Parts: sequence; structure tokens; C-alpha cells
Amino acid sequence: MTRTNRMACLSMVLALFPATVVGEARADTGPYVDLVDFPYHEANWDRFYDLQDHLTREFHDLCGARYCQGAYANHILLQFRCSVQVASGSVGACTMVIGAGNLEVDATSGKVVPDSRTWACAAPLVPGTSVEALHAALGRRDALILPLPGANQSMHDALFDCLN
Repeated sequence: MTRTNRMACLSMVLALFPATVVGEARADTGPYVDLVDFPYHEANWDRFYDLQDHLTREFHDLCGARYCQGAYANHILLQFRCSVQVASGSVGACTMVIGAGNLEVDATSGKVVPDSRTWACAAPLVPGTSVEALHAALGRRDALILPLPGANQSMHDALFDCLN
């Protein structure tokens, strides 16, 4: 490929790139975005998934001793998600999805019989909680036990009510 052809191809790619980005932004317009996509598409990706991993460890450490007892003994945090109001940068809502299940062997048929359940547990957020305040609160040690910013409840309180 000649230098002229390469320059022409590069010019075409650069000319199309802004249109693709603008088109993508238009497809997702609305007052709220996923925390992963705040302040722009996938901007919070690593930070958010580090937070979710941290919360998964915190949940695992608390689960058996606090609220994961009864019919299901093997609860696991499946996913954590938050919405963010784009204009203000405040968190609209956060939800943890918890799953649990048991497997039993039917002695007569030899089949493995699953019994599973999921719960969607909302975080007790105060309106106007900023993204930074949420990250700071949930990124600390004992994040599930300590109250959320401006609230008198913790995520642990919400999980206890939701799972029981």
C-alpha cells in the first residue's frame, strides 16, 4: 500500500470515528446510566468491577455468620449494579443480586434435583448520594456493616431484611 493510500485510509477512519461515537452516545441517551458508564461509556469500568469484587469478598466473609442460614446455606453475591443520574452525578439506586441453592440426590431415580433462588436487594441510599461518596463507603473495610453515606442503615441491614 502506498503512502497516499495509507493516508487516505487513515483519513476515512478518522472521519468515521466521531460519527460512530456520536451515534453510540445518542443510542444510550437518558437521564440515568449504569455506574460503569459514568461519566462516559465504560469510564468507571475497572473501578466498578474492583468495587464489586471487594463487595463479593465482604459478603462472603459475613454471610454464614449473619444472614445466610436456613433453607439455603450457600449464598453468593451474583451481581451489584447502580444507576447514576447523569446531570447531577448522584446515585439513583443500587441493587445486589444474591443467589443460593441446594442440590439433592433423589435416592429412587438417581437424579440430582436443584432447588435455587435469587433475591434482588436494594441499597438503602439517601437521595443525592454522590458517586464518589458511594465508592468511598463501599470500598472500605466492613463496607456492608457500616452505614451508607447520610443513611442510618447499612447494606447489611438491607440484606438482612431482604434475605429473611
